[in-house]
Amino acid sequence: MLAGLSDRFPALEGWMRQVQALLDPVRVVLAPSDDALTLTWSLQGEQQVTSVPLPQDLVRAGVPLQREVLGDTLADLLLDQGLVAAQVEVELLLPLPCCQWRLLQGVAAATLSNGDDLRALGPDLGWSLSLQESYLDLLPDASTESVMVVGMERLVLQAWLDTLASADLSVRRAEWLLCAAWRGLACSQDLDLQPRLIWLVEQGGSWRLLLLERGWPELDIALEARDLAALRVEVLGLVDAWMKQASADGPAAMALPGWCVTADASWRGCWGDSHDSLKLGPLLGDAEISLVGLALMAPAEVPS
Repeated sequence: MLAGLSDRFPALEGWMRQVQALLDPVRVVLAPSDDALTLTWSLQGEQQVTSVPLPQDLVRAGVPLQREVLGDTLADLLLDQGLVAAQVEVELLLPLPCCQWRLLQGVAAATLSNGDDLRALGPDLGWSLSLQESYLDLLPDASTESVMVVGMERLVLQAWLDTLASADLSVRRAEWLLCAAWRGLACSQDLDLQPRLIWLVEQGGSWRLLLLERGWPELDIALEARDLAALRVEVLGLVDAWMKQASADGPAAMALPGWCVTADASWRGCWGDSHDSLKLGPLLGDAEISLVGLALMAPAEVPS
C-alpha cells in the first residue's frame, strides 16, 4: 500500500525517508583531499564507498577554499547515493596537511590530561602551529609514560565545519586521517609482536616514513622521492641511521623491524619485489590497502 502511494506521490517517498532518517541516522565517513571527496557508509551490513574528483582550488593543502561550492558538491554526492542531509551524521577524517603530531615521553608527559595542560607547560614541539591558536587532542599511554599530541589550526577546523554546515550536515566527530589510519593499523597488525615497525605511507603520490616504537610513532618524516627506485634509496638510508642509533640500546633493540606499506592500489606488490626480509625484516603488508581504507578499519569510537 505505502509502496503504491510513493509511486503516485513522489513527495511522499521523500517525506518518509526524512522521517526514517530521524529515527535511524546513517553514519557517513567523509575523507576529503585536495583532489577528491570520498564517502563511506554501511547499507544492510555492507560497506559502501563512493568518490568524486574535485576541480582545482576547491581544496588546497587540506583547507577548503570555496566552502559553499564544496558543500553543494557534497550534498549532491549524497543525494546521488539516496542519502539526504537529515539522514546523515558525518564523521570527518581531516586531510593529511591539516594536522601535526608529536610523541611526548617522560614524567612530565604522563601528567598531561588535556590541551590546556600542554599550553601551560609550553614545550617546543618544533611545529609550525601555535599551541595557543590550535585545537589539541591528547592520546595518553600510562604504561609507557607517553602521550601523543595531535594539533591543528582552529581556523582550518572551523572552515571544514562551515563547509559541512553549508550542506546542512551535522558533524558527529572529527579525527585526523593519519591518526585514524594508525588506529586501523593497530587493528590489522598485532603491534605487540612488532617492537619496531617501519610504516611507509602514500597518498596522492607523496610519501612519508613513520618509525614506530612499541606501537607508537616515534618519527614521522616527509619523503622527497616519488618513484620506487629513489624512494627505496631514501627510505633505506633513513632506516639504517635509525637502526644504528637504536643499537646503543642493546641487543634487544637490534631485532629486525617489521615493514608495512600503505598506499594506493597502483603500488600493490611493488615494494616487495626487491625487499629482502632476511636482511631487513618481514614485510607485513605491501599496499594491499590505501590510507583511507586503513583509516576506515579503525574502531568507530576513539578509546578513552
